[in-house]
Amino acid sequence: MTPYDHAPEGPLQRALNRLDRLGWTMGGIFLWLSNLCLLAMLGLTTATIILRPLSMAPYWMWPWTMVFFIWLSFFGFFALYARLKDVRVDFLALRLGPRGMAATRLLSDIATLLVTGVLLSQLPTVIATSRGVYDGAILPAGIELPRLTLSVPLFVSTFLVALYALLDLAKMATGMPENVTDHHPEI
Repeated sequence: MTPYDHAPEGPLQRALNRLDRLGWTMGGIFLWLSNLCLLAMLGLTTATIILRPLSMAPYWMWPWTMVFFIWLSFFGFFALYARLKDVRVDFLALRLGPRGMAATRLLSDIATLLVTGVLLSQLPTVIATSRGVYDGAILPAGIELPRLTLSVPLFVSTFLVALYALLDLAKMATGMPENVTDHHPEI
């Protein structure tokens, strides 16, 4: 069940459902960003493999491959969470009945908030220590990519995951169902 499958009752549930749909859509956007990073990374790797024996592989290809790998992972963080592709233990929770499902939902949202809280608490440290440039990742203007830009997708994704967990807690409090995937191979 996705946010598009639920018929909200009342103005609060309608507002929460609109936010849930927005989060679902943003998860799709982050999934596309992650896939574009993968495509760029694979394209650069392929070009390096083909051009290296010809002594034509530019030196900046390898650093940009690493940048796209980092961004792929960080954009994918929110995409996996919002699009319900993370690890789930529904096979166990279903055996515990409706109370078990509610307990695991609450526990997973609290755990998510704890993890994202720890990550977000490190933002000042990351900003303070991310000085300089990422060597070799040359931008079209001839300057190298600032090191801080490597962490931006992580903190944006982390912030969005935290908001989405808070949204799920609000949905739970108003009696709205949890988003679930259509397919669970373990069931």
